[in-house]
Amino acid sequence: MNEQPVIIIRRAPLTPQSWNADERTLEVVFSTGAPVERFDARGVFEERLSLDQDWSGFRGAPVLNAHRRDSIEDVIGSVTSARTVGQEARAVIKLSRRADVEPVIQDILDGILRGVSVGYIVHDWKETTDGARRIKTATRWQPVELSIVPIPADRLATIRGQDMTTPNPATTPNDEATPVDRAAVNTAIRSIAELANLDQGWIDKQIDGNATVEQARAAAFDAMQQRSQQTRTITSTAHNTATLDNPEVRARAMGEAIFARLNPAHEVSGAARNFVGLSVPELGRECLRSAGVSVTGMSASQIVTRALHSTSDFAIALGDAVGRTMRQAYSEAPSGLKTVARMTTMRDFRERKRIQTSQFDRLEKVNEAGEFKRGSFKEEAEAYKLATFGKVFGITRQALVNDDLGVFNDVPRKLGIAAAAFEAQALVDLLISGSGAGPLMSDSKRLFHTDHGNLAASAGVPDETRLSAARLAMRKQKDASGQFIAVAPRYIVIPSELETGVEKLLSTVQAAETANVSAFAGKLTPVVEPRLTSGTAWYLAADPALIVGLEYAHLEGEPGPQIETRAGFDVDGIETRIRLDFGCGFIDWRGWYRNAG
Repeated sequence: MNEQPVIIIRRAPLTPQSWNADERTLEVVFSTGAPVERFDARGVFEERLSLDQDWSGFRGAPVLNAHRRDSIEDVIGSVTSARTVGQEARAVIKLSRRADVEPVIQDILDGILRGVSVGYIVHDWKETTDGARRIKTATRWQPVELSIVPIPADRLATIRGQDMTTPNPATTPNDEATPVDRAAVNTAIRSIAELANLDQGWIDKQIDGNATVEQARAAAFDAMQQRSQQTRTITSTAHNTATLDNPEVRARAMGEAIFARLNPAHEVSGAARNFVGLSVPELGRECLRSAGVSVTGMSASQIVTRALHSTSDFAIALGDAVGRTMRQAYSEAPSGLKTVARMTTMRDFRERKRIQTSQFDRLEKVNEAGEFKRGSFKEEAEAYKLATFGKVFGITRQALVNDDLGVFNDVPRKLGIAAAAFEAQALVDLLISGSGAGPLMSDSKRLFHTDHGNLAASAGVPDETRLSAARLAMRKQKDASGQFIAVAPRYIVIPSELETGVEKLLSTVQAAETANVSAFAGKLTPVVEPRLTSGTAWYLAADPALIVGLEYAHLEGEPGPQIETRAGFDVDGIETRIRLDFGCGFIDWRGWYRNAG
């Protein structure tokens, strides 16, 4: 099968009898090939694991705290060896001597923690049937990590109950006297690099240096620690980001699956393929199963109700689907003034001063003594800040039970359009504030002012004469130090009433006479903004990539509207909140020109 590799999880009970206090090791039977019930888009199937595998790549794999992968503190040990004995796949794990791992070890010895979970990637499947039940056997699979977890699932696997202080032939058969299998070591080094997200250069360094597996593992740990200190987080590998045992990943994949039902052209990710085609109640069933809740005999209504109040994954998954639809509509909604504005981000909600620096002083001739005179920049500052806007709406339990996709399409799409319209209106309100003269600038004058050189002396509809006068005024603009900045208009912003006339003015038809040639054809791009209240006023704007005039911002890391969901209290279903952190302001008047029309 050509499925994208996804880490799958099996859990096994843990017993402390094989604990070796001196070596800090346990031997885990991480698989017996016992069947485990799984669920995909086609329904329930029985998964089996073939134990005829090469375990060399498993050596050096991390032992994690409940599959967490965000920090080096989540790594509590490593796999030192793995082998198949009869119908058991065994691994010896060595636990860290860190102080924060000691409570975990004590809980294992006290019998409180008994679960071991193995994460693995299936490369090849063989599918058969046994009566009405499908059986999928993983004929080639690769374990990539072990975790100590609270809930075991595979009851046939366990920690071996032997005294580990006795030499174990699997781990100590005179290793020093045995010739090193360099190919196996190199394979293990590559596996360590993949798990630690290290590049090919690191792999080559270890192999060229004839590093042992233990040395490579120590080097990888050092590299991860150094990276953690630099970024305060560990970047997950591509496989780990697709781990469906991670609630966030699973919820995101479910939300994408709902979105794919609404948009068949959407290219589904590997994780989401596990849920494509499932109805909303079926997704709720999956959330309950993952949380360890029995769903036998439950109706669709009971599943939805229980999923909403027993686990947050279900509400998060539904919110993800709503958010995807809303963001798509938001990005597609037209907004004229955004074309002539620059988008940026702010780190917080404090007022942000945008400083405009003038050009450097004019160069002067160096005198005979070789003396260079000092120059300087002059600065101007404008300010604006973010504010938060939002609404709450509900999706009823009846709509979820009925698998009504309209609540994930129609309402979120309207929300996305409304968010885009809100931003567009905020930009227009700023432009036409002050009875059309624009906002107050730092010099206590309105944006469009005769002293700013960007306000037409005589009003009238756009024509060649008035456009020429406007362009000339923009060309004559100077910075704070009095130097020309040669601003050129790039856009003409007009209300809907002037659209036809401006299109004719800027048309590129072949004229028979020179006098009839449009001097501005191909030089100005019309931007039609129907929200402008004046049907006559028009504006010229420079390219925001060259000179920033109008600017709008979102909160850093949260561009556009954001969605949050929870199980409803005021509605029998889920409550969804849309939040928008947005602000806008004019940074400079020199890139804009107004004619009252």
